[in-house]
Amino acid sequence: MKKLNELFTTENEMAVYSIHSDSRYVLPHSIFFCIEGLTVDGHQYVEDAIFQGAKCIVHSRELDNYHPKIQYIKVSNTLNELNRVADLFYDSPSSKMKVIGVTGTSGKTVVASFIHQVLNEYCKAGYIGTLSLMYNNAQIETPYTTPETVFLQKHLFQMAKSDVKVVALEASSYGLALGRIDGVDFDIAVVTNIGDEHLEFHGTKEQYVACKQKLFEKVGPNQYAVINNDDHFARKMKEVTKAKCISYGMNEKSDIMATDVLLSLEETIFNLYIGDQINRIRTPLLGIHNVYNLLAVAATLKAVGSDNEMICQSLQKNFQVQGRYEPYTSYYGAKVIVDYCHTLQNYKDIFQFVDKTKNPSARVFVVLGLPSKREIRNREKIGELANYYVDHVIITRSDERGESLQAIGAMIQKPIVDIPSIIIEDRQIAIEQALQLASKDDIVMVLGKGHEDFMALETGKVAYLGDGTIVENIIKYEGELENELQWND
Repeated sequence: MKKLNELFTTENEMAVYSIHSDSRYVLPHSIFFCIEGLTVDGHQYVEDAIFQGAKCIVHSRELDNYHPKIQYIKVSNTLNELNRVADLFYDSPSSKMKVIGVTGTSGKTVVASFIHQVLNEYCKAGYIGTLSLMYNNAQIETPYTTPETVFLQKHLFQMAKSDVKVVALEASSYGLALGRIDGVDFDIAVVTNIGDEHLEFHGTKEQYVACKQKLFEKVGPNQYAVINNDDHFARKMKEVTKAKCISYGMNEKSDIMATDVLLSLEETIFNLYIGDQINRIRTPLLGIHNVYNLLAVAATLKAVGSDNEMICQSLQKNFQVQGRYEPYTSYYGAKVIVDYCHTLQNYKDIFQFVDKTKNPSARVFVVLGLPSKREIRNREKIGELANYYVDHVIITRSDERGESLQAIGAMIQKPIVDIPSIIIEDRQIAIEQALQLASKDDIVMVLGKGHEDFMALETGKVAYLGDGTIVENIIKYEGELENELQWND
């Protein structure tokens, strides 16, 4: 609880028990901030907020009605005020912990999750991002990769109260653009890579890069910026930061480097250079992109003060992020990879990885489904990649959001002219079909949902068993069926 005059320049000492920017969740004796969002203007919901119990309204435009028992505070920018007040209301929680912000087009979840898993072995650590919010063995679903301001500050407060020492936070381009982390104090900023995604939101590549740079503007001279030296646009983070930079890469000279990389479907091996020290790293993580992810983790661990031995030991642990290059082996010996795969580059990376590492005689099957109303321009491009790299394509459901699967599938299928492709409505049946067709040493890629346990509709969501769970159930069923057949014989 705070008094209103602790949050604003006013003589009103009214007790404030909560703050809100969504009128649906307003509680008695609270402040409601009229945030002008992308599609909704909070000024339209002032009366709803008052009905719910708000006693103070923070607004930037004139209102239709003013109630005598309600405190009104007019400001020039309600979002800036929300960030300032939320930080004050929750006692500036980010200043009481080391906060590591991870941004980039892809790899954010893997890097942030690995940082959390590694540091959690040495101190109380937290994670906030795509997978959920995690600390003290608790797991809380988050509405967005980077949660909105009040949710974020509230849970950072709970973390600080629970003696969490370090938090790995995914900083998405949406979260940065919408000012959700403007009130967070960051100690380390990390960038994975900058691709051509999300331009439907940001408009141009330059605006997208500028949005990512906001994170690096927030770290100061005594803090650290972790930069991918091999990515031209990621290097642009150096232009705006005052922080001490730690670079990583494989091609450009960097503080932390990987060379002599050996890829396989079972593991990845490479030489890790930390300054002049060389170490041979063996990891169960698959793919060249995961080498970059591990380099980002190594550079971040260096920034928090870890020694080289601890870094090398950490990179070789059997950490796995749910739904990210998650490996399985079917009962009949086919290799199965489940991956979230939400950008065009992700598809290209996994197709090329499988193509380079598979047995020459192996067939490659892919089950994929692309979300509607997003990345429409990439549908045919993904179809082109599939036509070039795989042998069989099964197109299925994935977050339709009101658009028919047949319409989505037709665009993907258009460039698939050299190999068989089919549309199967039910995603579970599509995965079953692929595993039934695959023989020993064949490869099945199940792409597009990863860790997600829901399907997004035009309005709302419906529960979904999950790609990994479905694959596990099929493998278990194949084993039980085979045992039953042998017993009957």
